[in-house]
Amino acid sequence: MSEDQLRQAVDAAMVPIVASLAPAGVLEAHWLPDRAGDPVVWIRVDTEASRVAVQSYSWVLPQVQVILARLGLSPEKVMALRMEVTSGEAEDRLFGE
Repeated sequence: MSEDQLRQAVDAAMVPIVASLAPAGVLEAHWLPDRAGDPVVWIRVDTEASRVAVQSYSWVLPQVQVILARLGLSPEKVMALRMEVTSGEAEDRLFGE
Protein backbone atom coordinates (compact mmCIF):
# COMPACT_ATOMS: atom_id res chain seq x y z
CA MET A 1 0.00 0.00 0.00
CA SER A 2 1.42 3.36 -0.99
CA GLU A 3 1.57 6.31 1.40
CA ASP A 4 -1.30 7.97 -0.47
CA GLN A 5 -3.44 4.82 -0.25
CA LEU A 6 -2.62 4.53 3.46
CA ARG A 7 -3.64 8.13 4.07
CA GLN A 8 -6.89 7.68 2.13
CA ALA A 9 -7.79 4.48 4.00
CA VAL A 10 -7.17 6.01 7.41
CA ASP A 11 -8.93 9.29 6.50
CA ALA A 12 -11.97 7.32 5.28
CA ALA A 13 -12.09 5.46 8.60
CA MET A 14 -12.45 8.52 10.84
CA VAL A 15 -16.20 9.04 10.29
CA PRO A 16 -17.20 5.42 11.01
CA ILE A 17 -14.82 5.34 13.98
CA VAL A 18 -16.53 8.36 15.54
CA ALA A 19 -19.97 6.96 14.70
CA SER A 20 -19.24 3.58 16.27
CA LEU A 21 -17.64 5.08 19.38
CA ALA A 22 -20.15 7.91 19.88
CA PRO A 23 -22.15 5.93 22.46
CA ALA A 24 -18.96 5.82 24.55
CA GLY A 25 -18.68 9.61 24.37
CA VAL A 26 -16.25 10.01 21.46
CA LEU A 27 -16.73 13.35 19.71
CA GLU A 28 -13.89 13.45 17.18
CA ALA A 29 -11.12 11.33 15.71
CA HIS A 30 -8.07 12.07 13.64
CA TRP A 31 -4.81 10.37 12.86
CA LEU A 32 -1.18 11.21 12.49
CA PRO A 33 1.51 8.77 11.40
CA ASP A 34 4.30 8.18 13.86
CA ARG A 35 7.96 8.24 12.89
CA ALA A 36 7.75 4.71 11.48
CA GLY A 37 4.71 5.66 9.39
CA ASP A 38 2.29 3.66 11.51
CA PRO A 39 -1.02 5.37 12.21
CA VAL A 40 -1.79 6.80 15.61
CA VAL A 41 -5.50 7.42 16.01
CA TRP A 42 -6.41 10.23 18.40
CA ILE A 43 -9.94 10.25 19.75
CA ARG A 44 -11.46 13.13 21.69
CA VAL A 45 -14.11 13.04 24.38
CA ASP A 46 -15.66 15.85 26.41
CA THR A 47 -14.51 15.24 29.99
CA GLU A 48 -11.61 13.68 31.84
CA ALA A 49 -14.02 11.15 33.36
CA SER A 50 -15.05 10.11 29.85
CA ARG A 51 -11.40 9.85 28.82
CA VAL A 52 -10.64 7.49 31.71
CA ALA A 53 -13.74 5.44 30.90
CA VAL A 54 -12.93 5.13 27.17
CA GLN A 55 -9.35 4.15 27.96
CA SER A 56 -10.64 1.40 30.26
CA TYR A 57 -12.91 -0.18 27.62
CA SER A 58 -11.12 -3.22 26.23
CA TRP A 59 -13.23 -3.21 23.06
CA VAL A 60 -12.28 0.27 21.78
CA LEU A 61 -8.93 -0.57 20.16
CA PRO A 62 -10.23 -3.75 18.46
CA GLN A 63 -13.24 -1.79 17.17
CA VAL A 64 -10.97 0.81 15.60
CA GLN A 65 -8.73 -1.91 14.17
CA VAL A 66 -11.70 -3.67 12.54
CA ILE A 67 -12.88 -0.45 10.90
CA LEU A 68 -9.40 0.30 9.58
CA ALA A 69 -9.02 -3.26 8.26
CA ARG A 70 -12.39 -3.11 6.49
CA LEU A 71 -11.32 0.09 4.75
CA GLY A 72 -8.17 -1.45 3.34
CA LEU A 73 -5.41 -0.82 5.86
CA SER A 74 -2.88 -3.65 5.75
CA PRO A 75 -2.86 -6.16 8.61
CA GLU A 76 0.64 -5.03 9.59
CA LYS A 77 -0.49 -1.42 9.95
CA VAL A 78 -3.68 -2.43 11.77
CA MET A 79 -1.71 -4.41 14.34
CA ALA A 80 0.84 -1.58 14.74
CA LEU A 81 -1.92 0.95 15.44
CA ARG A 82 -1.68 3.04 18.57
CA MET A 83 -4.55 4.99 20.05
CA GLU A 84 -4.47 8.11 22.18
CA VAL A 85 -7.45 9.60 23.98
CA THR A 86 -7.76 13.26 24.89
CA SER A 87 -10.53 15.32 26.43
CA GLY A 88 -11.87 18.79 25.79
CA GLU A 89 -11.63 19.43 29.52
CA ALA A 90 -7.88 18.69 29.57
CA GLU A 91 -7.32 20.74 26.42
CA ASP A 92 -9.10 23.71 28.01
CA ARG A 93 -6.83 23.50 31.06
CA LEU A 94 -3.76 23.14 28.84
CA PHE A 95 -4.59 26.17 26.74
CA GLY A 96 -5.90 28.22 29.67
CA GLU A 97 -9.41 28.77 28.35
